[in-house]
Amino acid sequence: MARLVALALRRALPPWFLVGLVALLALAARASAGAPLVAPAEPEAAALRALARQNVWSVLLALAPLQLYLAARLGVGGARAWLAPTPARAATLSFALAAGAGLAALATALVAALAGELATDAGPRAWRRAALLDCPRTVLMDEAASVRWSVPAPAPGERLRLWVTVALGAGPTATARFTAHAGERAVAVETRAAGRTLLELDAPSGGGALELELERVGAGALLVLGPEALELLAPAPSERLDGLWLGARVALALGAGGVLALALASVLRPSLAAALVLALGLAAGSLPFARAWVPCADLPQVWAALEHGLVPEPVPLRAFAGALLVAALGVCLHARAFRRPEDAR
Repeated sequence: MARLVALALRRALPPWFLVGLVALLALAARASAGAPLVAPAEPEAAALRALARQNVWSVLLALAPLQLYLAARLGVGGARAWLAPTPARAATLSFALAAGAGLAALATALVAALAGELATDAGPRAWRRAALLDCPRTVLMDEAASVRWSVPAPAPGERLRLWVTVALGAGPTATARFTAHAGERAVAVETRAAGRTLLELDAPSGGGALELELERVGAGALLVLGPEALELLAPAPSERLDGLWLGARVALALGAGGVLALALASVLRPSLAAALVLALGLAAGSLPFARAWVPCADLPQVWAALEHGLVPEPVPLRAFAGALLVAALGVCLHARAFRRPEDAR
């Protein structure tokens, strides 16, 4: 059993693939290791660290179809024929091959996570998105240069992040000032907005509701406050969780998808089986009722959070359950593909 798992692991993760993956990850990490010419502020520095991680993870995501193809090759007729004379039951053989494919997915995700974290340092502070807060949708102009609204008071240590942009054709830049009032205390941040720009500040404590104000200061372009522009950020233990949560999603998706591709390869070509698994994953991820059960269905949201220097949310428990269900389905289908008469008794 252990030897068959090791053999399946070697075939699903051959040396040439592993060496090529490590080489590409090293090149991506090296390309992202340069220091900026001007020392950025902490939000911009977090975004640069996130970009380095994204560059590394993009390599594995680009090679994901190839890894699914390698896993699918374990289920072709020739790969089953040499196992047929063995005394083990078909379900046992299928489970061993599936375990090898799953370990291959886990190994590649682990290598990518290590490369992504070695490519950059962890920041002094890490943040995650705790909630989206209500804010008005408006355009600030000369006649109405400010807007005020209130939100529930955040917990101590939390931050507010507001995204603004300038209206197209209304000028290149505008000065934006974001202020939070809590009783007699007020905290403000001001920046020159050009395109999509964030204003981030520590929420003052004072009890009760928090009064917020966005102001367009002086002349300039029209300032736009769009929907879902106000985020509440909570402290996270470390930026190193980026690699953990992203790697867990990729490992679950590649592991479960590889087992399903292995089963489908008993009736399809390995390339078609891998393509069908990718298509099924994309289709399931687009359905609201199935999205929570697909491990990488929330990858666009995770990618966006990483892009903004935030730690992604942990993998939902339903995604673990969904991956196990898909893997179990793959094992059952593959076992039926070469079930012998004595196994049916």
